Amino acid sequence: MSEELKPDPKQTDVQEAELAAQNMVEGKEKVPEVDFDVDYEASKEYSVSDVDKSEAGS
Repeated sequence: MSEELKPDPKQTDVQEAELAAQNMVEGKEKVPEVDFDVDYEASKEYSVSDVDKSEAGS
């Protein structure tokens, strides 16, 4: 599931983030794509420690 980010310069806390969001709105910077399904599957590789995979973690 790919989702398009829609930056809103008024919702930023930092001036640099506001500038980046404004540049995305104006088309000066590429808006990143987020694929939650791919990210979630990749995160599963890091969700279990090596100890937990062994008998020592039982």
